[in-house]
Amino acid sequence: MSIFLTNGAQVLELPRDLIWVDELTWSKVVQKTERGIFGTLVIDAMARNGGQPITLQGDGNSAWISRATLRTLKAWSGLPGLRMTLRILAEEFEVVFDHGDAEQTRAMAMQSVIEYSDPEDEDYYCSLVLRFIEASETL
Repeated sequence: MSIFLTNGAQVLELPRDLIWVDELTWSKVVQKTERGIFGTLVIDAMARNGGQPITLQGDGNSAWISRATLRTLKAWSGLPGLRMTLRILAEEFEVVFDHGDAEQTRAMAMQSVIEYSDPEDEDYYCSLVLRFIEASETL
C-alpha cells in the first residue's frame, strides 16, 4: 500500500516499506490519579483532542528514498507548524513534523546507502524514520 505526504498541491510518495511503529500504542484517553486528603483515590480521565504520534520507520536496510525527496522533506520540516496530509493504511491524517522537545529528537533520521563526498539528488538513503504528530484537533 502506498504512503503519500501532501503539502498543498505537492505530493511526495514515501517508501512503501515504512512501518507505522506506534500505530496501536497511543491512547485517546489521558488519566491522572491522586489521593485526596482522606486517602480517597481520585481519578481524572478525559479524551485527548488530537496529538497522536505517527512514527514511520524503515527496518534495517529498508525504506530507500532519494536524496531529492529527502531535501524536499527537510525543507518542509523547516517550516514551523506546517500542516500536511499523510495518507497511510487507507486513512488520511492532518500532521505536523514532530521535532520533540529534546535535542536528540528529530523529525527525520536516515543513513546513506553509500557514502559519497559529493552526493547527488539521485543517490539513495535508507533506514528512514519520519516523526509526525496528528494535528486534527477540534475546538
